[in-house]
Parts: sequence; structure tokens; C-alpha cells
Amino acid sequence: MIDMERYNLLVTYHPNQSRLAEQELRRVVGDIGEQIEELEHACVDGVFCARVAGDPKELVYDLRASMQEEPDLLSHTYHWVPVERWVEADEDTMRRTAAELAEGIGENERWMMHLHKRHIDQHSEDLVLSLTDPIHVGKVSLTSPDKIIAVEIIGPMAGMSLLDREEIIDTNKIRQQAGLVTIH
Repeated sequence: MIDMERYNLLVTYHPNQSRLAEQELRRVVGDIGEQIEELEHACVDGVFCARVAGDPKELVYDLRASMQEEPDLLSHTYHWVPVERWVEADEDTMRRTAAELAEGIGENERWMMHLHKRHIDQHSEDLVLSLTDPIHVGKVSLTSPDKIIAVEIIGPMAGMSLLDREEIIDTNKIRQQAGLVTIH
């Protein structure tokens, strides 16, 4: 098992496209002027754990801006999620961390939770309800949030962040908005 706490960016891809996804990841990070210090496959198929030299939020923000001009820029990677903290993937720890991250949400801001879970049995909807229960700030918006509490569970660890909506990438959503076909 790799030491997840060393990584500040998760990038997902189709497991059969590992080589192409890695080439794409390295190319676009380099094109933005950033450097990958370390890149590993997670303990689950289809997820890269990366440590980038700079701020991963700025990297994703810049990449998303590039995709506005060139929406087909990414064709082998799906989600790009900066990670601020790694915590144990037990419900109590994740609830406390979600509440702490939510302190960065303004009273008038809209927010949502983005959750991907791998190798954990709990139902996603139940988990989202549990993790959002202690958050009493702002207003929930699943369609146009200002802030996103990202929770990426990979086995016994969860990468968690509070992100602006421009600091996370769902390649297929951006492609759809531009009228392009989705990638699988």
C-alpha cells in the first residue's frame, strides 16, 4: 500500500488506458508549466496518485481554463481532484474533517459534496447524508455550487478538500457543455 499522504492530486482514468492516461497527465501538467514530483497507481484500478510541485488547485484551475478554449484537451483522464488532507476513511473522522473544511464556506455561498468511494461498503447516499449533516453554513446547490467539498475514498484512506468549482475537473461535463461526445 502506498503512503497516500504524500500525494496532493488524484486523477482518474479508464483502467485499460493507463499508459495513454499517464502520457496525457504528464503532457498537460508540463504544458501548464508545472512539474510532477511523483506519480503512482493507487491501490485501486483507474486512479493515479500524484504529487505536483506547485499548488494542485492552481494547476487544475489553469487546466480547466485551457479546456474552456480546447474542450477536447483531455481524452484519457476523467476527474482531476486536488487533495488538501488525507484522513482515515472511517465515518466519524470524515464527518469531523468535512465540518472543518466547511468552515471555509461563506454564509451566502452555495456548496455541494463530491464523493467517490472505492473499496468501502457503505452506500454513497447514506455516506453523503452523514458527512453533510454537521454542516450548517451556506446553501446546498447540486447544479451551481460556489464551493465543493471533495471526498475521494480509496480503501482505508480518504482524500478531502474544499475547492472552488473551477478547482476540480470532470472531463465529461466539460466536454458535454462544449457539445462534444463523452469519453469512457
